[in-house]
Amino acid sequence: MDAPVPGPTATAVGLEMFHRVGEPFDHFDDCLGFLRERQVRSADPRVNGGWSTNTSLGHPVMEATGWVAYAIGTARTGLIADGPDARAAYAWLVNNQNTDGGWGSLAGCPSRVWLTCLGLRALYQLNPYAAAITTGLEWLMAARSESGGWGETPGRSPTVTHTSFALVTILELRPQWNDTRTLPAFEWLTAHLDTTRLDDRDARVESYNTSVLDESSTPVVWQTIMPHYGLAFAASALLRHPRGAPAELITGAFETITSGQLPSGAWPNVHGGSGESIWSVAPFVSALCDLRRVSPAMPSDHILWSPSLVVIQRADAGDQSLTAIIRAQRRSRFARAFGRHWSVALLSLSALLGILLVGLDRFSWQDFTLGLVLPLGLFVTEHYRNRRTT
Repeated sequence: MDAPVPGPTATAVGLEMFHRVGEPFDHFDDCLGFLRERQVRSADPRVNGGWSTNTSLGHPVMEATGWVAYAIGTARTGLIADGPDARAAYAWLVNNQNTDGGWGSLAGCPSRVWLTCLGLRALYQLNPYAAAITTGLEWLMAARSESGGWGETPGRSPTVTHTSFALVTILELRPQWNDTRTLPAFEWLTAHLDTTRLDDRDARVESYNTSVLDESSTPVVWQTIMPHYGLAFAASALLRHPRGAPAELITGAFETITSGQLPSGAWPNVHGGSGESIWSVAPFVSALCDLRRVSPAMPSDHILWSPSLVVIQRADAGDQSLTAIIRAQRRSRFARAFGRHWSVALLSLSALLGILLVGLDRFSWQDFTLGLVLPLGLFVTEHYRNRRTT
């Protein structure tokens, strides 16, 4: 992830990225062999078939197993003899589901929103008819806050990151839930998303301890730290908005994503350091792929075809003519332009009026100069603010 030592999670995420983009990968077979080698074998059904992270002391956990199972499921490698055992991975996911329906790092650990989403997405790729999916979705829907969003765990304040990942998960598994079951969460997301930041101020890093008993019944504890890039997940979620992708938020989000990419191809480290990680690539690649392949048209929208143009008219705008909609968009663009450059207009107008009044001997040049102090000060202030915003 952020170290040269290979691990199952990074390998699975890397494979999934190549598969999602549709690019061939020369080391595909090597990666499958590595994942097969790292898959845990045990007589204990709660251990057998999972994968450990490089920091979980050999214990298979959802943080690794969820990503690997999702990758081998999407890549359809279940019948490859030298690949990981997909049936054993599926059994691990089912056996480590908590009785409440959610997932923690492993069975018995408190259920968490992020890990439950990982478990659901992985299960769906391996067996979309699994009964565990229904109970997992029930837990996830019950874990929402009163405001409609999701936090790290039930009862925690909602974050853009967890709300977005939950929405992407739900609509991947249940596309027909584009109604009151997801609309409150989308409303919360659109109200709280900051499209000028790659990360989420409230969930830049998710950190928690995991405790298990070893063979001698001695407690073993390790810390899990997961970096999150909230804007990438939010962009993917908003592309699936039941009422159509909100154009201004989508535009702002992808402008920030594309302009934030570093020359190396990665994006800035969420920790603020100079190191790069696969986590600072994968979420953005996923969001950009979604932009390319997720249709902006909703089932109830009207699609107007012409030889060189396709127009999607939202269902809730069906009582308006196309001409009226285009005029409204032009007016809104003018209003946005004026809102951004009002100080330039004020300074220009003040200068023109001042020159005119001086020419008519109504103002002296001294009065003209003093009259420009306030507009010039507002112009400098607004110009500085716009530069900082950009």
